[in-house]
Amino acid sequence: MKSPALKLLLPILVLSTFVVFGQNAKDADASVSTDTIAPGIQGSINPLTDNTPILSGDELIDDSFPSSLPIFGSNVRMKIGGYVKADFIHDFDYIGDRWEFELGSIAVDGSPERELGGITTFHLKQTRVNFDFRSKAKWKNGKEFPMQVFVEFDWFFDSDEFRLIPRMRHAYGVIGRLLIGRTWTNSGDVSTLPGTIDFAGGDALYGGRVAQIRWQDTFGKKFSYTVALEETGGQIDNPDNLDGAFRPLYPNLAGNVKYKSVNGSSFQLGLDVFALSWKGSTATPNVTETGYAITGTGRFVFQVSHHQDSFVYGGGFGQGQGHRIIALSWDRKASGVITEDGLDLSPAWFAYAGFNHYWSKSLNSTISTHWTETDLSEFSSDDTIRRAGSFHANLIWFPYSRISTGIEYMWGVRENKNGIEGTASRIQFMAKFKFN
Repeated sequence: MKSPALKLLLPILVLSTFVVFGQNAKDADASVSTDTIAPGIQGSINPLTDNTPILSGDELIDDSFPSSLPIFGSNVRMKIGGYVKADFIHDFDYIGDRWEFELGSIAVDGSPERELGGITTFHLKQTRVNFDFRSKAKWKNGKEFPMQVFVEFDWFFDSDEFRLIPRMRHAYGVIGRLLIGRTWTNSGDVSTLPGTIDFAGGDALYGGRVAQIRWQDTFGKKFSYTVALEETGGQIDNPDNLDGAFRPLYPNLAGNVKYKSVNGSSFQLGLDVFALSWKGSTATPNVTETGYAITGTGRFVFQVSHHQDSFVYGGGFGQGQGHRIIALSWDRKASGVITEDGLDLSPAWFAYAGFNHYWSKSLNSTISTHWTETDLSEFSSDDTIRRAGSFHANLIWFPYSRISTGIEYMWGVRENKNGIEGTASRIQFMAKFKFN
């Protein structure tokens, strides 16, 4: 990893440890649900309010289960959630993805697309609906375990052809502390992402939703951990057109340890270890290399007037993990390069920071910046994405608890290995109607 990345990430991780662990020591004995959102945050568009917390064990035991309905003839309760979100977008420059601000899709200088300029897009692809079922599983010996089934859909395929086709976001089951299904990767933390109107959330982010087997538990009153086997992935550049392909032979091993304060502040340390394998004919290298990623993410909630603002941040570095950093994955060459000499994995880093401020009870703003870079092999293609970054600023008005509207300006840059870069800017207006 390059020295600028170390200079950027290490102070953030050190500072966050002192800030989060040192604040609010007096609340150590307080008892608050792990998914409680502090007053003043509930109106924000931050992903903390848009993504259902992943619960397990006793966290699932809630006799009231707010807004749920009984399924008659069974001991199951069901809650239906989601929202309708309409987005109105104008691009001032060419951006290959019309629906979200994908930095990798920015046209570089000198390309034919660069001359096409911007475009206007209306869509409702982020609209989503979810179903949350909760019950108890009872063994023959009479012992009971909390049980949950959660399924969520949206319409966010990045394609004109599939623009009205439902897409599965989450589908998982939980019994006790064991989760099996598809949901967020364990080394990321969506609750620490800046609250952007743009669906990509800054784009220089790590992780995504994957199929997995996860064990999730708590220790003490403020600490939790997860350990999981996850589906693997990879993006290997093949500039010499060698015979063969990337072959996912083993699952990822992923996990995290998280500290969460009563007032909503948190810090999480995550780790990914995975295998990247290339399999070809007898004349082509058959090789497996081990990649890794270390991530640190956090949220610092503090009082400003009678509302609570938050500072969110995150960063990470590793080897061969570029396929999980959204901005680097656009060209599908992010993990490394295969040559006759073997598989050369690319080191990469990412970092983001954002500040969420309440001007009043119903007026909210977020500013954020997001950056990522990879150290490419000398054999990588010249048009491989090397660096990307963005800046976002928005103003959100929520006159009612379930209705919000706002506007956001965003600017981004993409640079290839050969040094050619492109910049683009976009303005996006939205209206969102939440239910349950």
